[in-house]
Amino acid sequence: MGLDYRGLINQVDSMIRGSVLRNLGDLESSLEGIVEMITETLNVEKPRVMVTLNNVNECSRFDSGTCSTVLGLYAASESVILVNYKADLSTLLHLLSHHLQALESGKARYIQIKEAEETRLPWEVRPLEANAVIRSAYLARSLPPRVFKVWNEEVKPMVKEVEEGVNRVKALVNHLTRSIELSILGGSDLRRI
Repeated sequence: MGLDYRGLINQVDSMIRGSVLRNLGDLESSLEGIVEMITETLNVEKPRVMVTLNNVNECSRFDSGTCSTVLGLYAASESVILVNYKADLSTLLHLLSHHLQALESGKARYIQIKEAEETRLPWEVRPLEANAVIRSAYLARSLPPRVFKVWNEEVKPMVKEVEEGVNRVKALVNHLTRSIELSILGGSDLRRI
């Protein structure tokens, strides 16, 4: 067989690391910078920010609808804001509002309240969610101008770079998959002859 297995693996791995993971890391850094600007003005502990390509939103197992517009989650136990790479600034502020709630009531108490609300109430009428919606609006009004500059000049272009990198990797993997399938089909046809 003429395929260089190790070469292909290295090529795909290198492309994922260079075109996708590096760009996700850069995007995380910019988003963490935004969160840091906000938390410094509030004089509170900064949560960590993680960016994912996966579809993630605030809908729990019982919900759908409006909660799907919040493209991320807040994990109070780790103080982590997890956002989809396409999340907007309002999502970031909403999830930061949950972090502020957890700091105010204590992480354990916040988690307890959140789980009870998720079990008993739809997303739109949960007190924590209503509070986060209102709080994020207040946060938006008092954002330092630098936040918008970073968002427009760093975050938006990085989102495009992530998307382009993902598309390049997907195209390569699809091409390799088709080539391998054709190779397998060709091999099985040869055995019949």
